[in-house]
Amino acid sequence: MASSFFNFLLLLSVFSVLLLPIIGGETSIAVDHNNNEPAQIRIDTEKISQALSDAGYLSMSLSLEVALPTVISSTTINTSSSVITIFAPPDDPFYKFKYYRQPPITLLQYHVAPTKLDQETLRSPAATPHGSKIDTFLPGHPLVVTTQHNTTEAAASINGVQITQWNIYNDGNVVVHGVADFFDPAYQTILYPWFDNSSCNNLTNV
Repeated sequence: MASSFFNFLLLLSVFSVLLLPIIGGETSIAVDHNNNEPAQIRIDTEKISQALSDAGYLSMSLSLEVALPTVISSTTINTSSSVITIFAPPDDPFYKFKYYRQPPITLLQYHVAPTKLDQETLRSPAATPHGSKIDTFLPGHPLVVTTQHNTTEAAASINGVQITQWNIYNDGNVVVHGVADFFDPAYQTILYPWFDNSSCNNLTNV
């Protein structure tokens, strides 16, 4: 079974290489902001994918290489930010959830926030208090800050999932952090239902 998974990754890698003339390199993607002028988010898909691959996040690297422009451009969001933050799970969860093929676009959208969330921000109890809402590119499905800020050694976490690696990639336009697992949208829906389509404690414009 494991060999089938890695055979798929090899095939997807070849497919991605064939697509590089189309999807590689730096591009500017217009994001449709509600009640605002469209903003341009400059992304270099090839560099993001390479950084993830170099850090050992092969599955997420290949997934974003193919799908990142679609993830960003297919959603109308409420923000004036021209920076995005991507949270990347490692390879094991892709295998566990049988995402041998490209993961659903909606799942990838849930791992991209339309704002800058660096280590300083996510470790700050003032900037990101426990229970804060983080909008994502999946409309109506925000993330929730679950960091316990009661000690200086507390690990930063979102939706109960620990952030395990900071700044896998950061070019000022796109920030990428590694996380221990996929975020589950049901976490917010069940434990923080009042965040559905609300703006309370919203960190989108951090």
